[in-house]
Amino acid sequence: MTYEQAIQYLFGLQPIGIKFGLQNTLTLLKQFSDPHQKIKTIHVAGTNGKGSVCSMLFSILQTAGFKVGVYTSPHLIEFSERICINGTPISKNEIIGLTERIQWAIGKGDFQGTHPTFFEVVTVMALVYFQEQDVDLAILETGMGGRLDATNVVCPLLAIITSIDLEHQQYLGDSPDKIAKEKAGIIKDGVPVVVGPCQEDVYQIFEEIGRQKRAPVIKALSSLHIRKSHQDFSGQRFEVFIPGFDAPQLFTICMLGQHQIQNALIALTAILKLNELLPPSIAISQMVKGLASAKWPARIEIYKTQPLMIIDGAHNPSSINQLVLFLEELSYAKLILVFGVMKDKEIERICEKIFSLASHIILTRPNMPRAASPEEIMDLVSEKFLVDKSMRFSIAPTVGEAISSAREIAEENDVICITGSLFLAGEAKAIIEKKKR
Repeated sequence: MTYEQAIQYLFGLQPIGIKFGLQNTLTLLKQFSDPHQKIKTIHVAGTNGKGSVCSMLFSILQTAGFKVGVYTSPHLIEFSERICINGTPISKNEIIGLTERIQWAIGKGDFQGTHPTFFEVVTVMALVYFQEQDVDLAILETGMGGRLDATNVVCPLLAIITSIDLEHQQYLGDSPDKIAKEKAGIIKDGVPVVVGPCQEDVYQIFEEIGRQKRAPVIKALSSLHIRKSHQDFSGQRFEVFIPGFDAPQLFTICMLGQHQIQNALIALTAILKLNELLPPSIAISQMVKGLASAKWPARIEIYKTQPLMIIDGAHNPSSINQLVLFLEELSYAKLILVFGVMKDKEIERICEKIFSLASHIILTRPNMPRAASPEEIMDLVSEKFLVDKSMRFSIAPTVGEAISSAREIAEENDVICITGSLFLAGEAKAIIEKKKR
């Protein structure tokens, strides 16, 4: 098998679609002697912020000398981004070998007529790889929800729920309470869970499930004085009272946006709890250094060109709102928006605030079957936004053409913002950085 054949096989599983449940994953893991039971894990769920928190945790733990595996999704440019150890993506040879072994294991396993999905197979690949590479810790990001997500086969040292908002309502429920209960499915008996800011009634759900499972529920720390450096894009500074210290501690992150400070507070809370669970203890200096070096691409990622270009993978109303807050603090002449979105998202709610900021909007379609066409987006937003269609909107069939059009329209003091989907963000990054995707 070649690397191209391995990737073709894996992505050939995508038409199977989404199938909730743990049985297929457990059956496949059994063929590899249950590696998920042999590694220490941190399990991260939530509507937004999962990837950023995973990146921050990894950076702190690596700074402290741990060997850390990280499993996230989706990837932006290369499939191997999903499975990394100490920041190094899984190699092509490892992907080939694990794909061949998983193919063989699927042939041997009893899946009761339901073939494992893409996400189930890749989750098993990550767990097998981390166990065989003898990581000290593996950080696992849920794909969707939590309770029936393939990653929920683990019993972690620590669980984290970053945020709760409406998403994937056809799968997870049509209210924050129902979605919270699905996310809370990662809470295991006796396992502490760190919870980010959420509505009080949602927090009460976590508290109740925590009581039932004797799992401590820990609210994320709060920050004090926040100093932002948006105009030079060097990052953000904030102070935190750490238990056991008389004075507040100063932290810096290079990630932009108020929400990233909150993600950092979630990561710090998790690290402080890990200090009670794991030797060796992680020092404050290692937390400071680790957070300062943490990066997570395509989340308010700045290209310091003229005009300035921003890529953000915001793909639901709450993440778009965070991007809007960031844009409202910038100084620019005009905002040129390149926008593409998946058809199963809340398109009208996503468009509402970001469209009102833009002087010109270029609608495009990422190269994904799930993507909405520009015409579909136009139909949904026409009554609210299209006062004069010819003045504010245009259509580009491909992401590359959309970026070219934006560059032609934009002047030196303008900003080009590319957003609406992580798939759009990844495709745009590949084009701008001239990489094969």
